[in-house]
Amino acid sequence: MTNRKTLFAALAALALLASPALAGAGGNGHGNGGGNAGGNGNGGGNGNAGGNGKSGASHGKSASAPGKVAKTETDTTTDITVNTKSVPKDKNIHAKLGRLNSLQRNINAYMNSKSKKFAAIQAFVTQSAKAQNAEAAAAEADLAADAAQAELDGLKADLTTLQADPSATPAQIQALNDQITAQQDVVDAADAKAAQAEADATAATVGTDPASLNAALTDMANKPVDADVTAWAEGVLADKIDQAAAALQAEATP
Repeated sequence: MTNRKTLFAALAALALLASPALAGAGGNGHGNGGGNAGGNGNGGGNGNAGGNGKSGASHGKSASAPGKVAKTETDTTTDITVNTKSVPKDKNIHAKLGRLNSLQRNINAYMNSKSKKFAAIQAFVTQSAKAQNAEAAAAEADLAADAAQAELDGLKADLTTLQADPSATPAQIQALNDQITAQQDVVDAADAKAAQAEADATAATVGTDPASLNAALTDMANKPVDADVTAWAEGVLADKIDQAAAALQAEATP
């Protein structure tokens, strides 16, 4: 009997020793380990095991504390201010044109104007249109000459093949030679026409160069003519020259 009491007492003491450790293991993990295990002399009593002691996870003023990151980012951001006064404003080209605004008139004004101030521009546009048509004619003449030469080359190849044919008759060969002779005349004429067309196109370019344009603009303008004005005029006149070229071509066509 005494041995049983002694055994039970030993087991109870072991249970008391084990209970604080279990309480610490199941606690919140924020305390000082097992706290004051054993408490006020009452085993398993009101000890501070698992309490809210100051541990390494405390909410002190660290770099990860709420509000600190936003404060740091704000402090390190550099404000960029754009000085809009330094950006130049686009100039209105039409304010620089003055009398040259009249260049936007329709093609009939270019072809029929009697204005002395408009005469130089009128001459420039008309001559540029003639040069454009002359260049187109030269290109067409070159194509015709190339086609005539290709035809001649084909006849010569046929002659070579025919002469190698044992069954070919002298009459057949002579007939093909006659075709070659005639085609050679066509080629010579086409080449001469192409050469003349090229010469005409070159001559037609006189008075259409940039210097002639600037002189015509200056003669018409009542304000200084600078690079911006000249560039604007070139763009406007390109369309007028195309229209004038078409009108001249229509007049020349029977």
